Amino acid sequence: MKKLVRKLNLMISSGAPAWLIVSHFKLNTLHNILPTRRRFEKERDSFRSFAKSLQLDNDWFSGHIPTWLMAFQKQLYDNKTQLNCMEIGSWQGLSAVFVLSYFEKAKLTCVDTWMGADEHKSGDKIRFEVLSEIERTFDANISKFKDRVTKYKGSSYQYFNDCFEKDKYDIIYIDGSHHSDDVIVDAIKSFEMLKVNGLMIFDDYFWKYYSNTIDNPCGAINAFIRLKGKQLDVVCFDYQLVIRKTQNSVRWSK
Repeated sequence: MKKLVRKLNLMISSGAPAWLIVSHFKLNTLHNILPTRRRFEKERDSFRSFAKSLQLDNDWFSGHIPTWLMAFQKQLYDNKTQLNCMEIGSWQGLSAVFVLSYFEKAKLTCVDTWMGADEHKSGDKIRFEVLSEIERTFDANISKFKDRVTKYKGSSYQYFNDCFEKDKYDIIYIDGSHHSDDVIVDAIKSFEMLKVNGLMIFDDYFWKYYSNTIDNPCGAINAFIRLKGKQLDVVCFDYQLVIRKTQNSVRWSK
């Protein structure tokens, strides 16, 4: 009960629309009782066993695999589906390896500075010696799939300036800088690059690092949802939020 209250308080204090709050508690409850949940958890455990062969200092990703698989099922994606994917924030490559191993024909663009974010540079979340090896570790982990990977070393802001193309991706995973100023830019620009009916996945909706609530991912995600709510559907929502783009923006010309 305390966890539910904390979630509710965070959503309210960060400006979540009422319908999004209802969606979270409805979908989270529903997904936890679905019979497919156990199968998805088995697939998560299988991937965790495979991931033992990788060079990893932290696993911040695999716990979300059941949510991703649930979203893929709703989207009618299977492991033969040809997809063009992007992730903002790749770290040591665990989420990249999952996407590339699950979707046999997928192509993935990985955008990262490989310099860490605020929480990493403070030393609170990771050792500095680990941080210095992040890019090398990423390269080693994705080496098996390198023919299907486009690696962009730089900030997401730089990537949008250099490589922007509308309606390009089927799946976009946003897990870069977690400060709301950066998350809102990633959300808006990524949404433009997302195909209609494509999926966008936000990491760490309920994560709180910055003392001012709206400086955390939830503040930016809520602002994005209020802005684009008529152009999307919520597909899954537990700790991460998965949305489907239903239409492009309509722009009137003079």
